[in-house]
Amino acid sequence: MRAPLALPLLLAAQMACASAGQSWRAGPAGIPAERQIRWQLASGQSAAALQSLKDRKVAPADALLRHLYKGVIALHAGQPELGTRALDRAWEISQDRYTKRVGDGAQALLTGDGALPYDVGTAERVLIPFYGGLNWMARNEVREVGVEARRMAQVLESDAGQRPEARYRGVMRYVNGVLFEVAGERNDAEVAYRNAAVLLEGRLPGDTLPPDAAHGDVVVLIEDGFVSRPEPAALDFWVNDAEVTALQSDDLGVRMSTYDRVNGRRGVQRDWRAERYRNVSLRWPQMAGVNPDAASGVVGARATALGGAAALDSAAQAEGAVLPATVPVEADVISVRLSDAVRADWERDQPGRIARALARAAVREATAKGAGSAFEAAGDVLTGDEDKDDSAKGGKGSKKDDDEGASPGAKAAVLILAGIGLLALHVGSQVLDQPDLRAWQVLPDRVSVARMRLPVGEHVIEVTRDGESYSLGAVTVRPGSVTVLVKRWFPVHGAVVAQQ
Repeated sequence: MRAPLALPLLLAAQMACASAGQSWRAGPAGIPAERQIRWQLASGQSAAALQSLKDRKVAPADALLRHLYKGVIALHAGQPELGTRALDRAWEISQDRYTKRVGDGAQALLTGDGALPYDVGTAERVLIPFYGGLNWMARNEVREVGVEARRMAQVLESDAGQRPEARYRGVMRYVNGVLFEVAGERNDAEVAYRNAAVLLEGRLPGDTLPPDAAHGDVVVLIEDGFVSRPEPAALDFWVNDAEVTALQSDDLGVRMSTYDRVNGRRGVQRDWRAERYRNVSLRWPQMAGVNPDAASGVVGARATALGGAAALDSAAQAEGAVLPATVPVEADVISVRLSDAVRADWERDQPGRIARALARAAVREATAKGAGSAFEAAGDVLTGDEDKDDSAKGGKGSKKDDDEGASPGAKAAVLILAGIGLLALHVGSQVLDQPDLRAWQVLPDRVSVARMRLPVGEHVIEVTRDGESYSLGAVTVRPGSVTVLVKRWFPVHGAVVAQQ
């Protein structure tokens, strides 16, 4: 009977409702929650952004995503203790989800991908120890920076999954080397720099050999813009049964080629139905075609020595001595678009999304038909047509099942309840199957690394962007050491806000 089937499906749908709804609420394209946090960061209100994460109406519902937000925001809010705790927990959750692939397929089948636990893509996974290392650096805990550097190397060396493109891996390898340097692990730093040189075809910023006793290095990590984000779309696809199966293949190449074929069919005027294709309308997440918060312009960094002129006037100045340069020293810079790497990860996951979306569409179709059949059967019972049907089939004696002896009214009531349950599933799935727009949306659009080798002493460090400059203050360059500074440019309606 249909009632036992409808009940567990209803329970699964109820369990999934909250998480699926949260995935829609936390997305971009007009959703106030995401806009609020970005606006607070761009306005220099990092502390307020942290407070927003305590508001259930604003904060991501998924624990991993919430910790990821908190780890980045805490760094800019000057609360690295909070940042290290959040990102350490994010690392644990992410590793657990990555290795176990935890998820409730039944919930996702009924409501949408928002019912599944959130996980980062391959490119973003590297950034968990990246930001963890920056938070530990802010706490001056160099041994813990080494831990994050090893985690970062672990992700970069992993063969699991699809790797990001070479430039992204090259820049991240270089940053990995910087973290190892800060931690005093020179051998590991050299390995990271060699890998970066291969991936970047030898174009590294500055000299990665250890500085001599008269010099030290300053590295500035520059983040600007906000990463590209997913947005909702409603798309029609023409697909056949073989393609639905291929979209679930273990072979990435098969999945991607099938997705490209199905996606390329959209907009083509042809009698697809006559060729045994069926039309499916899906609420669909896709990466935004235009990123209004993208980084722009050329970024750089420079250093100006303090005290150079005074040293010239000093009677104690020995003839021929090398003085700190008073002319600004320009840094060598490499950059990479994080948005490009995130978009590539997103596109690789699209075949899986469409396969699950098509499966949900099939469930909705089945529940609608099942509800109609249940209501029709209930009508037959009440009008006595059921008995006529039994007689027409040969009248092979009395039925020996659970329905024996039940009144027509009781039978009809059970069928009606089953129909209502299936109809509720159909309507609920239709409403809750919204695009899963969850994303780590406080990340920058672009990451740049600037490096300068400077004489020992005090220097004022500035970051530049198309004629604009922002001072990071004076730093003391020590013999043979590396000093790391971090700066974030935030876009605000076309203007740029800098935050150290």
